Amino acid sequence: MKTLLIAAALVATSFAASADHKDYSRQAEASGPGKTRAEVIAELQVAKAAGLIQISDSEMRQAEQRNRMQSSSSLTRQQVEQEVVALREKGELEIHGGN
Repeated sequence: MKTLLIAAALVATSFAASADHKDYSRQAEASGPGKTRAEVIAELQVAKAAGLIQISDSEMRQAEQRNRMQSSSSLTRQQVEQEVVALREKGELEIHGGN
């Protein structure tokens, strides 16, 4: 009896999952082709300029950090290593994570 109930539950679950999948595929088709990354960024900039989007302080700090990380540097690897050593000696090096 338990086997029959389990089998029935599995069948019902598989039907529900396939129905959800069909709904999703119809929604994807209805939305049309996606936008390029450049188009989305341009829309975001227009919305920010118009004051339609408010960015939290946390999000702003994350964006600034990403910009700093992506900006090109003219320092050599050896210069960066020297800076790290100097900051560590001053106690100003903030390390997050664990090892």
